[in-house]
Amino acid sequence: MNNILTTLSFSIQSNKGVYALLLGSGVSKNAGIPTSWDIVTDLIRKLSNSIGEDCGKEPDKWFFSKYGNEPSYSRILSKLVKTPTERVNLLKSYFENTDNEDVVALKQPSHAHKAIAKLVKGGYIKAVITTNFDRLLEKALQDEGIEPATIRHTDDISGVQPLVHAPFTLIKVNGDYLDTRFLNTEEELGEYPDKMKAYILEIINNFGLITCGWSGEWDIGLVNTIKQSENYRYFGYFTYVRKCEQNLRELAISRKGECIEIESADAFFVELNERIDALETFNSNHPLNKDIAIARLKKYIARSDGIIQYNDLIVAEQEMAYSKILLDDYNFVLDKEMFEHQINIHKNALEILLPLCINAVQWAKPEHEQSIVDMISRFSQSPIHVGKGSYHADAMRTYYLSVLFLVYSIGIASVKFGKFSLLNKMFKLMIPEIGGVNNRFISLIKGINPNLFGNDKLNLLLQKNYHTHQSTLVHETINQYFEPIIKNESELNSIFDIFEYLLSLNYLNIVSQSSGSSYVPYGEFKWRRPYEDNFENNFFTIFFKSAEFDKDNWKPIKDGMFDCSYETYIVTKKKADEYLSNIYLH
Repeated sequence: MNNILTTLSFSIQSNKGVYALLLGSGVSKNAGIPTSWDIVTDLIRKLSNSIGEDCGKEPDKWFFSKYGNEPSYSRILSKLVKTPTERVNLLKSYFENTDNEDVVALKQPSHAHKAIAKLVKGGYIKAVITTNFDRLLEKALQDEGIEPATIRHTDDISGVQPLVHAPFTLIKVNGDYLDTRFLNTEEELGEYPDKMKAYILEIINNFGLITCGWSGEWDIGLVNTIKQSENYRYFGYFTYVRKCEQNLRELAISRKGECIEIESADAFFVELNERIDALETFNSNHPLNKDIAIARLKKYIARSDGIIQYNDLIVAEQEMAYSKILLDDYNFVLDKEMFEHQINIHKNALEILLPLCINAVQWAKPEHEQSIVDMISRFSQSPIHVGKGSYHADAMRTYYLSVLFLVYSIGIASVKFGKFSLLNKMFKLMIPEIGGVNNRFISLIKGINPNLFGNDKLNLLLQKNYHTHQSTLVHETINQYFEPIIKNESELNSIFDIFEYLLSLNYLNIVSQSSGSSYVPYGEFKWRRPYEDNFENNFFTIFFKSAEFDKDNWKPIKDGMFDCSYETYIVTKKKADEYLSNIYLH
């Protein structure tokens, strides 16, 4: 449920006022208000007692045996009271605390009511439809300083502001327990007046719908009204606890929505509210846009006394992005839709940090490089452990999409601006083992490389005909951030290939050879270079040809790669090329 809750949180936060709630008795249960079925069973006990019989532990079976019908709200009420006024007096005890006969007090709102009131106050929810007779939501709204426009009967519709202009509207479709006009018999709930149906349809047609505490079993008129809607502007979420009733499932299908199992109404709305609060905190505490952040970065790098401000800026942006990623849950089975969702989560989190990092690499002096390396280390610290037994391995890997995007962005910028000392530090960085336990560490490039997911898996997830799915996914994702500094597509392709090939060579030198393996990961260069190597003046060819002339003075070697040895580089390159020559792409 948590990954769906994340999607819903982002949707509500970024689309204020486009969702409406449909609430049933389950929302008020924890406040001491019984559900409709609880009231039914209690009324059966009162009925059996009034005629001198004991309905036992199974009141519903007693009722069926006694009257030959399944028990329902309307059937029982008809045997106990005859007029609407009598209904009000009979039902008061279920909604009010009456222990002291001299004091009549409303029961208090639940955590769900309070969380909903906060969402309304924040402008996220503009309409609530409820089948409940209680006044707990009104009380929670009043505690937040909100006096809702409330519709308790069809006659009230003419007196409220139009939905589009009203800050918030509460629609009590079945009425209020203090109003003798409320609906609760089977006949009354089977069909709403045309004016009420039209009003409900206006909400359903123009808002996304989130249901909670409502099964759809009793309110046939409301179910049928919702089914008449033909607009699907926003997604629908239909929540249930333990069992999803058939009516609710069918309604979700008809509305092209999704059924979500939740622990309780309280847990659902409290967590939803907390997640939206967290997203708002990120926004409110984020005075920077990309251009301002980059301008500050350059200013701090240029100043001799700006190292502290530079570090603070990197860390602040790093933590903001990291926290956004942690909002999501990784306990899911990965499919195409979920993978696309995860990519968007990480892209959104890194929208400022990626261009900031690219500019940091471009302008950084040696003393600025460690903050960049530390940032990668921070994102590599996953809170997820496969050892818990509850996380799907492929889902867990999606956590590292941010590290993948960062490593490639920093790596490509390092090649572009000749910062091979930084690139060497990044290649040799040790990170906690992906999904591991017991504080085991591995090389960054062992965990984060062009074959993190495996092309066969990504082939199914992306449903695209790429030769190197992961490399191409990353290339397409980060390409936009390099447009201001690399104007030529051919140059960007060559620099991308230089980075990936250097990563492959360093993988063999740092990871594979130390374990007696010959494995070499590969990227887009595997299929692009055979075609472009025919052109001797491309960046890739010129770059690696220069090693033959510069030898130990070749910049990557001089800055620490390949043990600072041209001979080690040549041996490594030969082994890598031999391994890669036996890889055939399809």
